[in-house]
Amino acid sequence: MIYAYLYKKTRPIQRVKKYNIYMFEENISKFPISKQEFSRLKVFHNVCYESVIGYLLHSSIDEVEQGFVLIDPSKTDKKLVVLLEGKLEVHIDSIDGVLADYIEEGGCAGEMSIFDNCNPSAWVISSTKCKVLIISAPTTLAMLNASHDLCLNFLHLLSQRVRYSNKVLCEDQYHIRCIEQYSQIDTLTSLHNRRWLEEMYTRELKRSHAGDFRLCAFMIDIDFFKRINDTYGHLAGDVVLVEIARTLNESLRPSDMPVRFGGEEFSVFLPGTTSENAKVIAERIRANIEKKEIKLPSGAIVHVTVSIGFAEREKSDSVESLIGKADKALYQAKQHNRNRICMYVSKDETFLF
Repeated sequence: MIYAYLYKKTRPIQRVKKYNIYMFEENISKFPISKQEFSRLKVFHNVCYESVIGYLLHSSIDEVEQGFVLIDPSKTDKKLVVLLEGKLEVHIDSIDGVLADYIEEGGCAGEMSIFDNCNPSAWVISSTKCKVLIISAPTTLAMLNASHDLCLNFLHLLSQRVRYSNKVLCEDQYHIRCIEQYSQIDTLTSLHNRRWLEEMYTRELKRSHAGDFRLCAFMIDIDFFKRINDTYGHLAGDVVLVEIARTLNESLRPSDMPVRFGGEEFSVFLPGTTSENAKVIAERIRANIEKKEIKLPSGAIVHVTVSIGFAEREKSDSVESLIGKADKALYQAKQHNRNRICMYVSKDETFLF
């Protein structure tokens, strides 16, 4: 009796170990996966097989067909799905919604809902015929309590998913910025379009008003553009528009703001520019376009001219009124034989160059 008492007091750990090993040997045929299968699963990397395998006695291995829904956010049952064979898909919004990710062999799904005790946030569907290990939420938590290495694996898994989500978010933001940028660009000439004009011209005009800075606006129209379309076709007209836009950019300063206003019309805001300087820039544009030889798809060479109207900002101007003044001056330039420049002076006065 004394010996038995001493043994119990001095060797309890060894006695429990012998009992666990005995239980492991007794139930080895009942475990859902072998030690070899266990060791190749990412979620169980470096985890001692004997330390957690007993928890899996009541877990199951299921074989599911392609398209089988393993995790459904509308259902409250929480479980860890470990993929043994095949491939899984993760969908957000709905079963047929956006494909967010794939889960390869050795990976798992469902751990988030177990950790935060909330319903799953995505659908997990078998992409092919799959073999999966299903572990209940209580069993998963018990295994985590029993193995520090398993906890580290889950932390590693979660950090990877956070990084992946951040990457997807950054890519989405980049694509949104690209879409926004492209939506403000005229696809033919690569100049900004009217949508960009409404935002940027308004901003520039407010800045000029606030600081009482000089600002001029151009309206530019290609002379007899309809003749080009009628004679050579619309593809030839597109070539002319592209060449005019290129020459316009080459003739302006980096701070100037050219826009394809619509059809064969262009507008430009010229920050920090007086009427005298605007006249010089307008003449440079007119002369550069006049001397340019434009080769059409048919091989024909054409010369085109432009008429330009411009106006300088006044304190009462809005974007619409300033462009409207430049447009009135453009009308006068076109009425007086085209290929010339006209400055808006007042409601009843313009000055032709």
